[in-house]
Amino acid sequence: MVTSFVLKVASRCNLNCSYCYMYNLGDKTYLKQPKFMSVDTITVFAEKLYTYCKENKLNYLQIVFHGGEPLLLSKDFYRESIRIFTDIVKDVYFDFVIQTNGVGLNNEWYQLFNNLNIRVGISMDGPQKYHDEYRVFHNGKGSYNEVREAIQLGINNGLHGILSVVNLKISPRELYDEIKSLDVNSFNILLPDGHFDKLPDGLEKDKINTYQYTLYADWLIELFTIWKQDSNRPNIRFFKTLIQLIAGEDEGDQMLGRRLNGVAVLETNGNLEVADSIRACYEGITRNNINIHTNNIGDIFNDTLFQIYINSHEMVAEKCLNCPVYDICGGGFLGNRFSNDNGFDNPTIYCHDIIKLVTFLQNDLIDSLSEEACAEMGLTKVSYDEIVGELEMSSEIAIKETVKNKLKAYSLV
Repeated sequence: MVTSFVLKVASRCNLNCSYCYMYNLGDKTYLKQPKFMSVDTITVFAEKLYTYCKENKLNYLQIVFHGGEPLLLSKDFYRESIRIFTDIVKDVYFDFVIQTNGVGLNNEWYQLFNNLNIRVGISMDGPQKYHDEYRVFHNGKGSYNEVREAIQLGINNGLHGILSVVNLKISPRELYDEIKSLDVNSFNILLPDGHFDKLPDGLEKDKINTYQYTLYADWLIELFTIWKQDSNRPNIRFFKTLIQLIAGEDEGDQMLGRRLNGVAVLETNGNLEVADSIRACYEGITRNNINIHTNNIGDIFNDTLFQIYINSHEMVAEKCLNCPVYDICGGGFLGNRFSNDNGFDNPTIYCHDIIKLVTFLQNDLIDSLSEEACAEMGLTKVSYDEIVGELEMSSEIAIKETVKNKLKAYSLV
């Protein structure tokens, strides 16, 4: 079931981040949409949501206000939206979240979000010289000062946490020192959007998923080591999720684990679609004819791409099915598996990185626990070299032809 809805309440942004999947990775379909979501669309969506919850016996929903930049809308929009959801969708606990670039986020906004029980997340990309290289206004000016001020205002004012995209140019020590200087309690990291034919900056295509080409794993292992040694460390959800998965807990998200991806996106015009970061694959890939004004929420399950996305940790390439860390990795994020030649029938571009990181974390966890605890959890030492060697051998588990055909159907050749 879908239990998290990302509302793209603004299809425009006051920043022009170079790596943004919405505006700078090739998909220009946002230009054909309304700039902002209307209260009428919120109302229709809430009515359909009430029916959807009753039909599926749901008593919990997450609503994420997103963009573009959601602070481009008025405070009255949020007051009215929360009223509509809570008045119409009865007997449901809502987790309201807003993810913002922080520009313009002041005490008045924080007070509003506190009053409306909306958790606030801010996107930031490390120390000023790096943040201002990527997260810039449309005139090219960096946004660091405005974002840092918004974070500092939020420390005792309802800020939930900050989110950063991994940038290999920033040393893990520099990034961690910056986060510590902000005094936030919660911090998370994301691997950059990208795929085999549009790689993140600095990656060489002919080296992807080759032995020991693990730039991201090496960076993340260094960050983890620094983080672990800090007795007053903030929560880093990425590491926490991996450790829980290694310990055998039922955890996961769009990138890790074997859970269903219960997330759908509502666009400004009312279109109900798959996760918007899939747009980084190619122009218009997420577009369909499912609109909340004419369809029910359950109709999204008839969309082929959504079927692949929600089941993306089960619908994986054959190499993933035979990988010893598959239960932890889940094949990685769907968008990172794309190639023009094979569609989604590939391991993620971060395959070797995840294997190396998981083996490091598992061995580190074993060293931190008693023999009895490790035996109880079924944990044994693992080797990156051995796992990579296993993957080069013939596959014991074959991919179903129907799954392979669905994954390859999105190829561009």
